[in-house]
Amino acid sequence: MDEPYWLDKTRGYIDLAMYEEAWRELDQLPAEKRSSPEAHEMRIIIRLDQQNLEEAFALSEILCEIHPDNHAGFIQGAFCLHALGRTSEAIDHLQAGPETLRDEPVYFYNLACYELALGKPQTAMTWLRLSIEMNRNFRARALTDPDLAAIREDI
Repeated sequence: MDEPYWLDKTRGYIDLAMYEEAWRELDQLPAEKRSSPEAHEMRIIIRLDQQNLEEAFALSEILCEIHPDNHAGFIQGAFCLHALGRTSEAIDHLQAGPETLRDEPVYFYNLACYELALGKPQTAMTWLRLSIEMNRNFRARALTDPDLAAIREDI
């Protein structure tokens, strides 16, 4: 995520696990910045860091609704659903994103994780290979990702 400079203080609070301060910082932004996709994503990240998956998912749904072309709501929302044990729904949620989401290697990487969790290693490898073709850095990430441990030898 490329964050605008006006979110630097919020990001600093998040990095220090000062979540209430980060939330307050977002609340103090001018209305147009407070309603930006970047500010909405920061709220999702705060709730994820606090392990509040239900609220993080609810916030991601709001982001998808008010900024349907933004990728973050779909990526973060799918992550929440997967973490909540609703992996099939996570795939559906991710695939409901805008067509431009398919330009992101993280889209395919996450699909690989979700498909593997559903016991589909061949499908997972297909998605993972695509993400690595798009960005070689995803190979190193996959080699250490516990979600992909079952296919690590094939990476």
